[in-house]
Amino acid sequence: MKSKHTLLLLFLTITMAIFSCKKDVMERSQTVEYLYSMYKNGEISECKYNGDTVYISGIHAVDAGATIYSKFGQKIGDCNWAWGPVDSICYKLTDCEVIYREKSENDYWGPAVDKYNLAH
Repeated sequence: MKSKHTLLLLFLTITMAIFSCKKDVMERSQTVEYLYSMYKNGEISECKYNGDTVYISGIHAVDAGATIYSKFGQKIGDCNWAWGPVDSICYKLTDCEVIYREKSENDYWGPAVDKYNLAH
């Protein structure tokens, strides 16, 4: 009887983990697609803030600044380094990785990146 309870508990744990991962992927996908619709002429990076995934995005223009979004696509900060304001969250992002950068003729902004195949 004890082994049946152990197997049931193991099955439920695995099932919950699978559904949790799918939910995270779906949320990321929706948010990244939303950000791409606004920043396809720019750059999107995936970062960590207090252990949560956030995104920082900006268009490719001199002194354009960037905006930070939650994993749900809600604006949570502005990083306008040239003209201000620079919210405190801008200094607290870690583990940032560029997930999208448009292709430019001279690679002034860096090489093109499209981790999630957004420009399909």
